[in-house]
Amino acid sequence: MNMRHPRFGRRAALQALAGAAATAGAVPAWAQASTDAWPQRPVKIVVPVAAGGIIDLLARAVGEALTPSFKQPLVVESKPGADHLIGIQNVARSEPDGYTWLCASVPFTVNPAMRREPGYDPLKDFRPLSLIASNSNVLVVHPDLPVKTVAEFVSLAKSKPGALTYANPGNGSSNHLGMELFKSEAGLDILGVVYKGQPPALPDILAGRLDAMMMGSTVAMPHIKAGTLRPLGLVAAQRLPSLPDVPTMKESGFPGVDVAPWFGLLLPSRTPEAIVRRASTDLHAALQTSTLKKRIEDIGATPYAPNSPAEFEQLIRAELKKWPAVLSRAGIDKT
Repeated sequence: MNMRHPRFGRRAALQALAGAAATAGAVPAWAQASTDAWPQRPVKIVVPVAAGGIIDLLARAVGEALTPSFKQPLVVESKPGADHLIGIQNVARSEPDGYTWLCASVPFTVNPAMRREPGYDPLKDFRPLSLIASNSNVLVVHPDLPVKTVAEFVSLAKSKPGALTYANPGNGSSNHLGMELFKSEAGLDILGVVYKGQPPALPDILAGRLDAMMMGSTVAMPHIKAGTLRPLGLVAAQRLPSLPDVPTMKESGFPGVDVAPWFGLLLPSRTPEAIVRRASTDLHAALQTSTLKKRIEDIGATPYAPNSPAEFEQLIRAELKKWPAVLSRAGIDKT
């Protein structure tokens, strides 16, 4: 500010300084309100994929479980696109008042390894609350494809380089990375077709327009039971009780296909500590109830034992270190 400007008198200068001081000391309305009274309106949980997938279902289950203690509804808002980036960036840039949450999964920590400018920093822009669940992926094919095992799929794909297709529900998703690691380990040439989540990809694989997909077991199970999808191999440490005859990818000879899906809730980084503590406490209490545990299991996921924000942060840090090597192994370059 140039005090010597001829059009800038002493009184105007003092008024400007007073105004600047007032602005500098101004506190947003949301910060002025006592955090003890939070929440005073509905809380939004942003899901960075299309509605109907496992992230969406888990967010809704947690939202319903927290509604009684919050005395406010928790509404789920789907913001799909750009490999989860649209939803993640939306929360990172939102007002840190406790009213906008993110339900995140593997792409949250993969994007910084895949993109030169992801538009957010997982550690600087977010405050972890808790992991809520994990899941398994399963390699499925359309029943018309003449294969019943992973080995037969590999043999068919090698006999027809570039002819088979798979559904990619989003770059950087556990489904995408699992399939790319499988292609790399098996030496396969298979074309990936990108979708905005698993639900939008389902009609094409069910209709036989696509051959295969590394699909969340939750989404796949009804179609496996109906016979409209055939399971070949599980991306899991051990076989699922619900699919006892389906071997793991390790059992099938591909131990490097080990991308494990996780799901957790986060807040913008500048959210007041008191709100973070309240949200974390209530969330942990809800995760320990038999009602929410059963709801998560019914969705097809495995509930996490309630964990602290610090423990969730440890997982985020570990994943950020892990993914560059995984992407390199899968032959995925940073864009």
